[in-house]
Amino acid sequence: MVEHRPYKPGVAGSKPAPPTRMKSSIYVFGIAIAVVLGSPLQEQTAAQVLPPLVKLAPPFTADKLSVMAELRQKDFTGLDSEFDRYQRAFEKSPIAELNEKLAFDSFAADDPSVGDLIEEWIIARPNSFAAHMAMGSYFSWRGWHTRGAGFADQTPSGQFDKMRKFFAQSAEETKMALKLKPKLSIAYAVLLGEARGQSDRAVHQALESDALRLIPASFVIREELMESRYPRWGGSHEEMAEFAQQSQALVKENPYMHWLLGFTDSDEGEMLGIHGKYDQSIVTLTRAIQKGGDYSGFYFIRGETYGQMGSWQHALEDFDRANELSPQDPELLIRRAYTLAELKRPKEVLPDLQVVNVFEAPDETSTQLHDWAVKESNNQH
Repeated sequence: MVEHRPYKPGVAGSKPAPPTRMKSSIYVFGIAIAVVLGSPLQEQTAAQVLPPLVKLAPPFTADKLSVMAELRQKDFTGLDSEFDRYQRAFEKSPIAELNEKLAFDSFAADDPSVGDLIEEWIIARPNSFAAHMAMGSYFSWRGWHTRGAGFADQTPSGQFDKMRKFFAQSAEETKMALKLKPKLSIAYAVLLGEARGQSDRAVHQALESDALRLIPASFVIREELMESRYPRWGGSHEEMAEFAQQSQALVKENPYMHWLLGFTDSDEGEMLGIHGKYDQSIVTLTRAIQKGGDYSGFYFIRGETYGQMGSWQHALEDFDRANELSPQDPELLIRRAYTLAELKRPKEVLPDLQVVNVFEAPDETSTQLHDWAVKESNNQH
């Protein structure tokens, strides 16, 4: 896996430590939140001129906060009905898939009580594909979170051992969900990701063959397969480009396949940003949007680069668009909160932190950011 981006230096003692949360394909965004917040913004050096885009906003009805509230209320019947609707909608039309993915992402939380509640759900309704998939999602996220985002040779073996245990628990539940619902694309994506994370090529190839045969129009599956082709995972940009082009045969059935055309430039742009070549990164990520279209990940990564440059307003615009296209992602919201702090908008920081804290326990960074936002909000009032 790639290294973290270097953090921007800040005034000692004037900011919380930068966030270190990990996203499997999007990496750490280090922004200095100065309490003084007085330094001028670096101007954008690359033109942000885009051709008209065909904006395909996913039809979201799922709300992660509502899903989590239902779980805590132990409304297992209601949860089953909700997820059954999402799956039936996907099987009817592939464009509904991202709604189901958003709902299952609700269980990516580090609160042990979430796992306990899902276990109660499974006991109460053992034939619920949604309950088993929820547990699979929960353990998978715990595995990735435990592993961290560092290079393999820089990651302690103990972290890999814990990751494998979580992945084993996840695979057991995810396979049960898949047995109950054979066209559950989210299950294949989770299993493929875990095989990639453990460098198990034989399992990955078998899963890829089955997934593409049974659910060829799934964007979620093809998104994961594109990631497995990144050079950092042993693939190449040539393999990525070839797979993206092959996937265009399904674009009429699932318009989101067009997004795959921007993944190669997105990966290149991200790597340029990691190595501090911010201007080139912006140009390349803008090209990813031009080629692939309105995909949340492109805006997320470009927002990170704008933040590294100190172009906070441009970073905010990209994070806002990414959030519209893939809402309620704690990885995104913690970065947007930092960006809003740099723009001296503390009252807008607090709502993002509230969502983050539903899924991830407050840490020193988010606590200090919260305290700063409360203090500055009071001062402004």
